[in-house]
Amino acid sequence: MLRIRPGTAGDLAQVAVLEIGPDTAMWLGETGLAWHERALADPDQEHLVADDDGRLAGFALLAGLAGGGHAVELRRMAVDPARRGAGLGRLLLRAALARARDEHGARRVWLDVKAHNLRARALYESEGFTLTDTPAAEMVEADGTTSELVVMARPVR
Repeated sequence: MLRIRPGTAGDLAQVAVLEIGPDTAMWLGETGLAWHERALADPDQEHLVADDDGRLAGFALLAGLAGGGHAVELRRMAVDPARRGAGLGRLLLRAALARARDEHGARRVWLDVKAHNLRARALYESEGFTLTDTPAAEMVEADGTTSELVVMARPVR
């Protein structure tokens, strides 16, 4: 049975595996187990995982939790490629928004996304996120190319 819950150290190996596929890794910056271990140890960040009887189907990472401001960042989200298209990303996004509001006092959630990640942007827009900024600096990819980022945000109620 699928449930969304806070992530633990025991989840991180599966979380890192979700990111290594080419259709996921291309949208992310730094990845890997060590990156997630640092995030889990940071009180400013929190993993949420979609647990399907011990097998991870997806995860989200919230950041900006310790600052006391009322804006939380959705820093990262990924869904197992085999589970895409069934509404799991939407379920995970909604759970992350609710957690940001209910557990962390957020009034607003923001994220950045590569401008050409149309699938993610469509999901975010359908859930009420709007474009708030296009940073002047571009993200430098591992191969030396650059990608434009956009910042999106929405209030949480």
